[in-house]
Amino acid sequence: MRLKLKNKQYLLFSVGSLIIVGMVFILDIVLYLSHTFPPNIYLIREMSIVIAYFLLGYVIYHKEYTNIVHKLKTFFLSILGVFITVSIPRLFLNQNYLERITNLPVLISSVKSLLNSTFISFFATIFSFSVLFILRDLIYYRSKKGTRKLFSLTLLLLVAYVICTHFSGRFYETAGAFSEKTTVERILYGALLFFILLLSLRTAWVNYLNKRQKIAAFWGGILIFPGAIMLTRSATYQHIFYYSVTLGTFDLFVAHFLNVYIAIALISLLLHLPTASIFDRKMKQISSLHNLSQVINSVLDYDKVVTKITELVTNVLDCKYSWLELADGNSDRLVVASAKGLTNRDLETMNLNSHSGVSGWIIQNKRSILVNEVGKDARAKYLRDWKKDIGSLLGVPLLSQNQIMGILYAMKEDEFGFDHEDRQMLQAFANQATIAIENARLVEESLEKERLEQEMRVAHQTQMKLLPQRRPEIQGLDIDAICIAANEVGGDYYSFVELSPSRLGIVIADVSGKGISAAFYMAQLKGIIDAFSKIYESPKVLLQKLNRTLYDNIDRMSFVSLIYAVVDTNKKRLNFCRAGHCPVFYYSTRDKKVHTLVPAGIGVALDKGPIFDRTIEQIEICFNPGDIFVFYTDGLSEARNQNQEEFGEQHLQQIISQGNQLSAQELKTAIVDELRQFIGAARTYDDMSLLIVKIEETKEE
Repeated sequence: MRLKLKNKQYLLFSVGSLIIVGMVFILDIVLYLSHTFPPNIYLIREMSIVIAYFLLGYVIYHKEYTNIVHKLKTFFLSILGVFITVSIPRLFLNQNYLERITNLPVLISSVKSLLNSTFISFFATIFSFSVLFILRDLIYYRSKKGTRKLFSLTLLLLVAYVICTHFSGRFYETAGAFSEKTTVERILYGALLFFILLLSLRTAWVNYLNKRQKIAAFWGGILIFPGAIMLTRSATYQHIFYYSVTLGTFDLFVAHFLNVYIAIALISLLLHLPTASIFDRKMKQISSLHNLSQVINSVLDYDKVVTKITELVTNVLDCKYSWLELADGNSDRLVVASAKGLTNRDLETMNLNSHSGVSGWIIQNKRSILVNEVGKDARAKYLRDWKKDIGSLLGVPLLSQNQIMGILYAMKEDEFGFDHEDRQMLQAFANQATIAIENARLVEESLEKERLEQEMRVAHQTQMKLLPQRRPEIQGLDIDAICIAANEVGGDYYSFVELSPSRLGIVIADVSGKGISAAFYMAQLKGIIDAFSKIYESPKVLLQKLNRTLYDNIDRMSFVSLIYAVVDTNKKRLNFCRAGHCPVFYYSTRDKKVHTLVPAGIGVALDKGPIFDRTIEQIEICFNPGDIFVFYTDGLSEARNQNQEEFGEQHLQQIISQGNQLSAQELKTAIVDELRQFIGAARTYDDMSLLIVKIEETKEE
């Protein structure tokens, strides 16, 4: 509804501006036919033009762009539009256009000059608005508060400069006369150029382009830069100055701004190109660490876990070979659990003795090894007999309670193929891999010692105490929830925050890990959300602040997936964000369908802030009586029966659709009964949480 109103407003402003421009054109025609130009008409005409283009600028100002790349594409097209509009028509104008034919201003001295100036001024100014607002967005990107004030001050100086130009009395002189500025004009113009230079130094967006995008932006800038230089010539805008001094001054200002910004942006891009691949590599590494973290929580099959580990290593380190050796508790030999790039012959002839070779060195010293010249290193020289094309080798230990449980290797054919950062990244992978392998082994072997059992019981008790002891009573909402712990593992959590009599905050989360650590992070999560919910109304802002806080206070091997929603019964809206959690199922009474709501977002505490802030998305749902919102954790949808079949999201959606007339409690019971019947005697390995919110009719309705 709000979007439709905005679109109508933009359409109204656009039509209004066109009507005013048309009226000014009719006035110019009348002046041309009458061969007069009364001085008092000038101010009325100029103010009408300012109002018309202000309305157009307002519409262009609210143009939305999806991301930086989209902005840059629009930026280049707008510059091309300005260049074509102000340059190409000059090729088709004869010299008479640039001279006075009568004592009238050049603009209305002929029909041809009138038509050309109106057309060129209209389109050139539209493109100039687009260029200016995209420049503003690029400058504001990751900028400080002072940048916005500086930009506003620059626009105020521009207004002062335009007014000063009007008071100078040189309204319809030739382009050459415009260079003869008064002292005040020169001071204002110099201040404008100085502020333009300061604003042009804001090029933080360059840091967030990948290598390919940086190269494309650089060569695009090289191509348009000559055109941008031509646009700074006053003579280029002579026909616009004849039409309106205000528009001519504005367009020329944008051209100068554009020229300076492109020049500095090109320098910034050039300086960042050598390190562009490093940025891409870091993004790839973060993504792979995130994938491995997901493996820890979701994949319980031992073979899949070890295979995934070597696949991720080859992708992140861009190496041809990778393998994982694990200790065999029954002998002194190591066992290759998984390998990437090695042949069966390579595996058969590999030295797997835990007391000799590179593996023996790593086990003895309990630290990683980096060899960039295998043929010259005494510890690894023998490997050339095993595989002749080895150039560089990287190996890191998998440590569990200070004991070596395995070694993770990466190998390249080129010498000096690895560096210190590769070593750190592989060690981080090894740490995550240790957890994944241990979890998989615990599930396969079902080995739970007494200490672990006690820890799980404590975690379960803590988890139950952290869950709400009563349901919130908000008029217009029917709410019910349940958390079914699996083998006393404390990972799931849900809560309610009563923000006002008509507003309710809803939290459902899944903390990675098990036992005391998971319960501790749940308690920490509850305290932070309870505190932040009183300060930040927006779910997006709250999660951004939560991520920064948890990142500094949580183990790097842990993260939290969660949903935070705010229900407003007065406004009949639900706003929520999803940080790497399961989707929300929304049953709408309007179309009698169950919708899957999956806004973008990564887990909390996976990233310190930049990536999380950029990816997290907030969506708003306008609801009606009878609508149902279902929140759940992956333990419910991924629950398996004895045939290893998953319960599945479609199964859950089907129950919601069939039970749309039930109360929240009845629907919860129906889902839980169906789930337990499906699982049967099979063992569950993850917590299962379910939270249902049904919209009721209020007394006012």
